[in-house]
Amino acid sequence: MLFTTFSTASAADTLTLRMLTWQGYAPVSQADRFRELILKKYGVPLNIEIAYVDSSDDFFDAIRAGRVDIIAPSHSVFNDSRYKFLDRQLLIPINLDNVPNYAGLMPRLKAIRYADASEDVFFVPLTFGPYGLAYNQQQLPNAPGSWKSLWQPEYAGRYTVNSDYYEANIYIAALASGMSIGDINNVDKLNTPELRQMLTALVKNASQLWGGVDQASDLSGHTLATSWGFSFPALRQRGEQWKMACPREGTTVWIDGYALSKTLQDRPQHKRIAEEWINFTLSKAFQTRAIYQQLNSFPASEAVYRALKNAGTLPHDEACINFDFKWPELNSRERNFMKSIWQRALQQAKTPANSS
Repeated sequence: MLFTTFSTASAADTLTLRMLTWQGYAPVSQADRFRELILKKYGVPLNIEIAYVDSSDDFFDAIRAGRVDIIAPSHSVFNDSRYKFLDRQLLIPINLDNVPNYAGLMPRLKAIRYADASEDVFFVPLTFGPYGLAYNQQQLPNAPGSWKSLWQPEYAGRYTVNSDYYEANIYIAALASGMSIGDINNVDKLNTPELRQMLTALVKNASQLWGGVDQASDLSGHTLATSWGFSFPALRQRGEQWKMACPREGTTVWIDGYALSKTLQDRPQHKRIAEEWINFTLSKAFQTRAIYQQLNSFPASEAVYRALKNAGTLPHDEACINFDFKWPELNSRERNFMKSIWQRALQQAKTPANSS
């Protein structure tokens, strides 16, 4: 896969930090501010190479090949059977002495064990949010109350869903079918004709599928969509007002953050600067400007979160975010099954109804 890559300094600079992240997590303006900070604090000219990913597979492929120093995965990937980042010793612990802003992290984010049962910290949260049911308020003044809306005939051809995170689509289909949150990765309960038909219909009746991070062009003109919410600010600039619904079945939640590659194991100066970046992204300024204002996402900083809540300006309804609904870690059987039924849904959605 080809990544969109850019550098924030000239090739003549002496120290390079290679970052693999989601689009929007490392804005150029913020990367430039960070370079200035490092030059002032350490006297080190810094080059930051930033590449963007579409799925978690991209993180694994790059880190296994030693092409990246810092990654921004979701909470559920560390023990995923596809990757086994820790078992393969692909990550190194983060020294929290170099991340003082970690102290200001939301307590409920600190309480979650992400990567390992040891005392070492391999993952520092940056932001979190829903794989949500988004609706265009100009076309649909009242919020849809259920995920079942995506399967209602009146919305056929009027919605768009993500193509890469097939498991997230399976989760919403499972919830819409009446399954509990505890069963959304239960292969035995997911393996039904009803769910397979729902997935095929979800794909067939979508006007398009979008990949990676949702852009304004992906949602614009639609009535409904699945979304991370990142496209909402740009949609407002187009004159479209989008909002997340709170379907009664619940909304699954992701937590994204930073982890350090094994490439930093014997490069202490690079590792220290990578930890400085993590600390920088937890600052009030970064959490407010980059995470909240630009991405319309929930800040991991407790102080920023409280300020937004007190002002009534959280990006989405707090009631929609239930960490009991955070994405589960998947074993090989679960992953392979979900991938196969999603691929089958994609194939069947392209097949004419009168085909054998």
